[in-house]
This record gives sequence, C-alpha cells and structure tokens, in this order.
Amino acid sequence: MTNEVLAKKVIVEVKGGLGNQMFQYAAARSLALDLGADLRIDRKLGFLLDRQYQRTFELDKLPVVFSSSTFSDSFPFYFDRLLSFAARRFGDRYINWKSTNYIFERNFSYIDFAKIGLVGKRYWLSGYFQDPRYFASHKEEILSELRPPAPSDGRYLELGRLSEGFSLIALGIRMFEESTSPEAHARNGANKMIEDYKLVLSRLLETVSNPRILVFTTKEFEFLDSLNLPLDTIFVNPDRNFHNTIDTLWLLSQCQHHIFNNSTFYWWGATLSQANYRNVNQQIFCSDNFLNPEIAYSNWKTF
Repeated sequence: MTNEVLAKKVIVEVKGGLGNQMFQYAAARSLALDLGADLRIDRKLGFLLDRQYQRTFELDKLPVVFSSSTFSDSFPFYFDRLLSFAARRFGDRYINWKSTNYIFERNFSYIDFAKIGLVGKRYWLSGYFQDPRYFASHKEEILSELRPPAPSDGRYLELGRLSEGFSLIALGIRMFEESTSPEAHARNGANKMIEDYKLVLSRLLETVSNPRILVFTTKEFEFLDSLNLPLDTIFVNPDRNFHNTIDTLWLLSQCQHHIFNNSTFYWWGATLSQANYRNVNQQIFCSDNFLNPEIAYSNWKTF
C-alpha cells in the first residue's frame, strides 16, 4: 500500500466569501494538526453552486497549507447535497450530521470535535465553523497561515502607513445588499441601524487620541453621509477603486481599533490586527447579531 492510502486526511468543503473560507480552513487545519493528518480542500463544489453571490476560492492567495481534493476525496459532499435538496423538497429539518468520520454543521452552533470520538483515516467537514474555539489549540500557527502579505498596490500601503502617526479606527459595515434576504444573515433577523454605529463610534472617539477613521463597505452607500463622520475620514470600497479583498484584509489588520457588524471578513480583520497590537491598548467592538452568538472573543466589547 502507498503512503497516499495510509495517510490520514481531513477533507473540507470550502464555500462562501473569504471570511467564511478562513473559518473553514482554520477549523479543518486545526483538526488536521491534532490528528497528524493531511488537509485536503474541495475548492469546486461550494462555488459551482453559488449562483447568487458568485464567490470564488481565495484562500490560495494566503500562505495556507493544503492540497486540492480529488473527486474520490469529496464524494460525500456531493451525496450530502442530494440529501439536502431532498430535505428541502419534502420540508424536513436537516440538522447537524456528526459521526466518527463526518462533521456537517448546519446551524452555526459549536461542535466539540473532541467529544465525537473520531476514528479511521478520513474525516469530512462541511459547514461554516464560525467559532474561534475550533482553532484555539493552534491559534498562532493558523493565524500566521492566514495572514495576508503586504500589498503591491501603493494605495493600500499608503493607507497602512497612516498607522505610524494616527490611531486608525476601522469601521466595517456589511449590508448583504446582494442577498434577497439580508436579515437572514443576522441572528433573529436583527440588523444594526445607523444609530448603533454612531453611538459606539462616539464612545470610542472619546477615549482614542489622534484618531483617523477608515470606513470599509462593499460600496459607497448613501446612508454613510448620515454618520456625520469627520472630514478626514477615508472610505475603502470598490467604488473608490479598492477592489482587492486580500489587500483590504491586510489594511484592516493594520488598524488598531475596530467596530464592525455581522461580517466574518471584518471579524478576521480585527482578529489579525491583534497580533500587530499585542502591547498596545486596543478596543474592538463586535456586533451581537452574528448567527453564532459566541463568535466574539471575551476581551472584545459587543453592541
């Protein structure tokens, strides 16, 4: 038998935007490290069926460690899609599928891998795994693998250098405007309002010296004017020709303070920035309407 047959494998289906991809990688990579297994990523199925959002696989732009899965690695994911379709067709509930080899997460609730009793040579993961506990035991190593490289685009570098003279505040507002049901991305359908951001930002500005605000959004929304932001506020979005998600993630990581709503992309920006500000007072405000209510670190503030 070849080493390929004998080797343990953790195989994960990756889907969604970059923030979700990073959570899926972190959970699967941590499990692979625990088991001494190779990490395989199915980088096709989740995007092949993504007609609404048209996401693409972006993890390979980061210094991650994985191999692409083959169809023989990934066949349970295809079978699961058929079961999922049947469940929706006949109105059945389709809940977490946990066994000694299959961990398919449906409802954003944390699954303790240690309590499953994993056995065998192959383990399949499918879900969003939006919880830092999944990779807590290998946090430093995984964060180093998910850290974006410095941009080649001088505009991002110029904004990043502002951190040398200012206390940069990243205000991340995700509207899910491309979704037919934006409220479906918020716990209990409770989206944050403009007044929520204004209140938190005013609290933060009272305690920060020499602040400079960077507003991160997916487009130049008209409602941004109602935030009454300082004139020197900088807007980072595609309408301002900031299109690169990896470079935007890098810029987020250069900001000292963070305020953001239920976006995994902004969550990772704040998480990666903590390594840059280990010995500096840092304030992070995370909204309380993530689908997983336990996604925030204990030292973060929620609003």
